[in-house]
Amino acid sequence: MTSSDEPFEYRTGGDDDVTLRRIRVGGRQSGTIGPRPDHVVFVLDDGWATLTADDGSAWEVGPGRPMMLSAPVAYSFDTAATAMTLLHVAPAMLGDVDEPSEFVQPEPSDPGVEPLLALLREVTDRLLDPQLDASERAALDRRVATVVLSTFTRSRSDVEHRLRRAIRFVHDHAGDDIEVADIAAGADLSERGLQDLFRRRLAVTPMRYLREVRLDRVHLELGARRGGVVTVRDVARRWRFAHLGRFAAAYRERFGEHPHETLARSGRPGAGPV
Repeated sequence: MTSSDEPFEYRTGGDDDVTLRRIRVGGRQSGTIGPRPDHVVFVLDDGWATLTADDGSAWEVGPGRPMMLSAPVAYSFDTAATAMTLLHVAPAMLGDVDEPSEFVQPEPSDPGVEPLLALLREVTDRLLDPQLDASERAALDRRVATVVLSTFTRSRSDVEHRLRRAIRFVHDHAGDDIEVADIAAGADLSERGLQDLFRRRLAVTPMRYLREVRLDRVHLELGARRGGVVTVRDVARRWRFAHLGRFAAAYRERFGEHPHETLARSGRPGAGPV
């Protein structure tokens, strides 16, 4: 980093989940910031900054515009601001499990940044207070994380990557006894993040998607023209359908016929209707 010879001062407070820093510098600063373990939201009080990500994306930043330094991204910067706020947020607080997300910067005129700016004005002194009660700090951390998530959206490539991982996990483990938590872990998402992603992109819950995959597997197996005796009951249970009545209703809704009708069309010997 290069800067003027004037020292900078800062106040810091927080915990492992959320840390806030108030920085005052004496002159122009420039340098690089490599990938790091946490996400950093910064807001200038005055002056200007230029910010360039490692993919070549660049922004001119003025006072009062929150910007996100995503944990896995490297940046170069140049700034003439004399005061700024830095908000460090652990990836787990934003729904990341193992692999930190990459976030999109809001537009300069985006009114959606106002709740975050208002929150920072309200809670800065409390976050910096070393005497803040631990339970109150934890509640404050969660509030901060919620507002940060409502301000910054994950990048399209990041969202698509995580959705593909979740979908692949479901297909690979459709015959296993899995729950939402397992799918979320397989996609490096929180359960809430996974639920939101499936609703926004596929308009179904993860468990509804899993059920449809399992129904497809049953349909393929019942319709396969192979030798040997097969029963609808055994195939359904192999794909984790414990309640045969509900299974049969869901199957008919999806494929327009009863399971035993699919089996009959395959020409294979089987059991009675389900």
